[in-house]
Amino acid sequence: METELSKMNILRLSNEESNRVTKEALQIAMFKLMGTTPFDKITISDISKRAGVSRAAFYRNYESKEALVEEICKEVFHKLDESMRSERFVEDRKQWYVNFFRTIKENREYFQIYLEAHLQISDQFLLESIYPSSSTKEHYMHAAREGAFISILRDWFQSGMHETPEDMGEMCFAILAPMGDVV
Repeated sequence: METELSKMNILRLSNEESNRVTKEALQIAMFKLMGTTPFDKITISDISKRAGVSRAAFYRNYESKEALVEEICKEVFHKLDESMRSERFVEDRKQWYVNFFRTIKENREYFQIYLEAHLQISDQFLLESIYPSSSTKEHYMHAAREGAFISILRDWFQSGMHETPEDMGEMCFAILAPMGDVV
């Protein structure tokens, strides 16, 4: 009797584990669908069917397909955030740019999904991570720098990432440092 209970407990997933498995299945399904279907043509039913879960299970975990894509990309942006805050880059902003472009290139599939979903990189994500502001003037200086950086990143990515992360880091540092990139 005790062995049967142990087996049942092993087979029964907790709610937390079940939700994790459902989310993972939905993320994989969305990733695969976006490899073959334009984002605007993908439906919640397509995602749920591909993941092998119900539409209700989808909505228990996500409000929309955009929210699902944001979660898929969350880990990549988490890596970027960690690298931005790394002590070794505090003194070497040029190397910070190199690392940023390297991380994007290594995770290009996720970044492509994010762009295809027409989601915008959060302005606050970069502003708060890289350039905390102590004044209104400083805030707007950082906003200008960030706008230029996002434009460079998007152009590099959409043109095929032909330049190396090292070249991009060098260029960004040369372009953005004169805008007040003081470490």
